[in-house]
Formats: sequence, structure tokens, C-alpha cells
Amino acid sequence: MRIPPPLVRTLIITPVAFVGSAIVTILSPLIHLVLAGIDLIDRRNWRFTRVGGIAVAFCVVELFGLAMAFVLWVASGFGIWMRAGAIQRAHLWVLRTWLDLITRAMRAFIGFNFVFPRKPASPGPVLVLCRHAGPGDSLLVAHSVMHDHHRKLRMLGTTKLLWDPFFNHVGRRLPFHFCEQNPSDPERELIEVRRAAATIEFDGAMILFPEGGNYSPSRHVQAIERLEQRGQHDRAERARQLRHVLPPRTGGTLAALAAAHDANIVFVAHVGLDDLMSLRDIWRSVPINRTVRATYWHAQRDGRPEEHNELVEWLYDQWEAVDRWITANAPDVLRS
Repeated sequence: MRIPPPLVRTLIITPVAFVGSAIVTILSPLIHLVLAGIDLIDRRNWRFTRVGGIAVAFCVVELFGLAMAFVLWVASGFGIWMRAGAIQRAHLWVLRTWLDLITRAMRAFIGFNFVFPRKPASPGPVLVLCRHAGPGDSLLVAHSVMHDHHRKLRMLGTTKLLWDPFFNHVGRRLPFHFCEQNPSDPERELIEVRRAAATIEFDGAMILFPEGGNYSPSRHVQAIERLEQRGQHDRAERARQLRHVLPPRTGGTLAALAAAHDANIVFVAHVGLDDLMSLRDIWRSVPINRTVRATYWHAQRDGRPEEHNELVEWLYDQWEAVDRWITANAPDVLRS
């Protein structure tokens, strides 16, 4: 589904979301009482209270985020000084707080716990290539990058994020880039990706999801079929061997790697959300009560090939390493 144009998102969707979030926030005590009453009858692990609690928490956090976005818009001279350093840092603080509140709500209501290792950081900008699987994994990784590793975040995400008014305002004011999964003008998208990757700050990190979407068996089959249709039979065969990840989409990833040639490259793998592929899966699993475990490793800049075909093979090698780590660690994810 294509997102509405900017004026519609700003003048219609944002006010509706703000007013709706305010109403839910004001009525939240009553909502929680009603949900608890339903659960006393339903008697299935307080499902309505937990899922409803997440929804209420999201509305409260959205209200906070939109209010702060408006305050910062006014403070920036109604957008005139939006790129000023102090205003950008304030937006990053709001984003970090928004992510922190969302992850706390996920932990409190449905039992998510995210374990992301803290290794000594390499100096300089970082390009983070992360697998994509399960609900909210991008938010968990972004939160860890900002909160645990104290990096200035920029993200390469899909335009679907712009349906959320908070990301529509704060994300577009920060050096994020939102691209279509199947763009009508691929070259223009690649130009934007190169521009974003080339300007990562020394203490910044840019997150990309080379798969282009959450893993699912059907998407895996479709990705292999696309490779076959393009005559990339060797890559299609390698993709067939992947058990838990989609083959990487090389266009945007290689554009970012070429533009951020001095950046440290980090690959991120995680397990714990793989079986949650739909709202029905989440509903049936509540309370989820699981730990999402992650790992990452640095790819040395001097060990990265420069020639296009060799770089594609290198990227597939790294993605196969992600797949092997998931295979080795998935049985260790326990549900209490």
C-alpha cells in the first residue's frame, strides 16, 4: 500500500493520531480495568491486558513524541533552523527516549528481553547490516545502537514507517532515508542511499536491512524466483541453502558500502522472534516471555573486496555466516 502524500500525513493523519492518542491516554485507567475484567472471564494468561497494555503504551509514547516534535518545530523557527546541530541533537534525544519507552513497555507487558553484547567500539562511523525477522526487531536494534552504544543513529528504512506520524516527522527531520521496497526509480533511490551513507558522522551509525523485509518462507521462495528470473543462478543456488534469512538485496547495500568506504562494517544476527510472523502468531504466543539474543562482528575494511562481483560474493559469505549463527543458537532460545 502506497503511503499518502506529505500534506495528507501532516494535516490529516497527524492530528487524528494526536487526538486519538490523547483520548486513549486520558482513558487509560478505565481501559486497563475493562481489559482486566475481560481477562477474568477469558482466563488465558491475561492476554487482553497484555496486548491492550502495549497498545495503550504506544499511544502514550506517540503522544509524547508528537508533542515534542511540535515543540522542536517551533524552537527551530518553524523549521528554518531544523538542520542546526542543537536541534538535531534534541531530535535524537526524543527518538532515543521514544525507543526506550517502547522497549520498556514491550518488556513489561509481554516479556520481551533483548540481550545485545557490548564489545569495545571501533572508532569512526559504523555501517550496521542487520537481519530482519520478527515484530519490532528494527526498533530493538536501533534502541541498542543509541542507548547502549551511544551512537548518533541514522536509518535506511521502508516508506511503511511513514504511516506512523512520529516517524513521519522526526525521521524526516533526521538524516534518515525511507525507500520503497520496489521503487519506480531505482537509480534515484541509490543516489539517496549513497548520500546518506557518505555522510555518517564519526560517532554515528547507519542501520540497513539488506533483506528488504522480514523473513518468511514465502518471501524466501519469491526471492529465489527473482534471482532465477534475472539469470543469477549461482546466487539463487546459494539462496536456497539459507534456512533462516532472505538473500541480501545487493543494490542498496553495495551502494552504501561504496559510499561509506571508510566506515566500520558490522553484521548483526539475532534469534528469538523468528516464529512471530503475523499478528495471529503474536496473539497466540502472549505472554511471549522470551529473550531475544543478538550478536555482531566487525568486517575489516582492508579485507573487503572492491570489485563488484567479488563484493557480492563477500556479502553472501557474510550472510551465510549470519544464517549459521542463527542455526546454532535458535535451540537455545527458551520460553519460560
